[in-house]
Amino acid sequence: MHRTFLWNSMAQAPGTKIIGKCPECNQDSEWRDIRPIYARSITAVDAEKLNELQDEIRRLNDTKLRLEDERAALRTGYSEMRVQVMRLRKDLDESTAQREWLELDNASLRRKIEERNGASGEQEGELDLPQVDDILSDTPTTKAVSNHISYAPRMRLRATIPMTSQAQESSRLLVVHPHEPLVYASYSNPTLRMHTLAQIDMHGTKAILLDLPHKQEIRGAEVSPHATGARYMLTASLDQTAAISSLGSAPSDTSLVPKRSSPMLAATIKVRAQCWSCAWDPSDSNVCYVGTTSARVLMFDLRRTDVPVHTWDGPRDSVTRQGSAGPVTTGYSPIHTIIALPGSQHSGLIAANSSGLYALPRSGQASDLNVTAWTLLTDSGDSGSRSCYSASYDTQMQCVAASFRAQNTCTRVPTTEHELYDVSLGFDAWRRKRSCISVPSPQTKMARTCVFSYMTEHDVRQGLFCASVESTRMVKTWDANINSRDVLTLGGVTASENIVDVKGWQWDGDMPMFASLTNTTARLYDVR
Repeated sequence: MHRTFLWNSMAQAPGTKIIGKCPECNQDSEWRDIRPIYARSITAVDAEKLNELQDEIRRLNDTKLRLEDERAALRTGYSEMRVQVMRLRKDLDESTAQREWLELDNASLRRKIEERNGASGEQEGELDLPQVDDILSDTPTTKAVSNHISYAPRMRLRATIPMTSQAQESSRLLVVHPHEPLVYASYSNPTLRMHTLAQIDMHGTKAILLDLPHKQEIRGAEVSPHATGARYMLTASLDQTAAISSLGSAPSDTSLVPKRSSPMLAATIKVRAQCWSCAWDPSDSNVCYVGTTSARVLMFDLRRTDVPVHTWDGPRDSVTRQGSAGPVTTGYSPIHTIIALPGSQHSGLIAANSSGLYALPRSGQASDLNVTAWTLLTDSGDSGSRSCYSASYDTQMQCVAASFRAQNTCTRVPTTEHELYDVSLGFDAWRRKRSCISVPSPQTKMARTCVFSYMTEHDVRQGLFCASVESTRMVKTWDANINSRDVLTLGGVTASENIVDVKGWQWDGDMPMFASLTNTTARLYDVR
């Protein structure tokens, strides 16, 4: 094949036999080695058609540039219109919220005037209250009414967040983040073996499930209350363990990083007993407490979690009743609440089970840890007819609220009794209750109650005590400052729901919020 090349430049005179050598095989080539090559098709380029195609390409490129400029202008206009729509929607939401608040104010004023007229027997000469449209106009009449009549606390439903959708799912615990507007709700699905917490943003409408290591239902949880250092979540579960998870912090720029980091497991405490409650020590960020179903409270140091620092067995043994000389025998019911009072007050630890509330003074000294006798702070009623099912504490008010199931000895009607205690003077003055509320309603579910306080828009600290009434499926709210008067009732709970927990909180520079949890739904409220 090499000799098929034609080497005219090397050819000799016509008639000669050898005309040259192949440049690859270096063999002599002859005239007979030359073969003709025929082209199958020959295409001739039309220069005029080529010019037309090139002009068409240039025209299409110009059209493309023009359309891109128009698209950029439309995109800019769309962004500006979207920003304007979002601003108008925000203004509309604020106006709607303001109107709802004013309607609540108007209804509260009318109810208060009706109660006042009914109490005095006056049926005529009622005050003509302004309508909502007049209130929005801020007339002098409205100012006069608002200056002479004090407003009661109001709550407006902000969001309804579904927690469960199937029969095997359940939710029964609320936890408030003390530093960020977040609330956590427990979530359990035995079928999937999923037992964790759902994170709820108080300004959002969704619940995000966290990744926690528990294998059974979570019964207690608390976020570290310390002002400095990392934020940790302490959880206590029926799987005989307590977990400490590092909570992710909120991003500094939400436009760049819209999601916060997920919590990470920091430590696992093997309690070797089913855990029912837990609490952080407010003075020492390395110390936490865990309550068990066997009526024990264990103290752990995070720097060594393999063994407890101390174990208190007081509530299940003979204990001393506050103000009584003799011991009181209690049972083995689980510790459902642990309250660690700040050391700046009188440094005490409160534990609660169905028998009542107990106190064990602790000042951090080794001699105090050797004290095993717990002091019963509350009455158990006649022949132990009362059982405590919930307890809570408010740091600002220095007030402890306890809720009991009881039964009227005369009418035999099941009732719920709520008692408020002032602990600012120590356990010695515990017997002086601030107030007692009795509601004719049985509490067969483990429904929790709460007491919390917040600063009103008039720079006045308002205290509220909130509890669910099982018979009516409502949340009732009492004023913790003025003789525990009934100030508010929240409804909207369906017949298939049971209110299991309520929580209230106010973060720095933010509006106070209130949350209620049923076995299927979480509801968020604005408080004023």
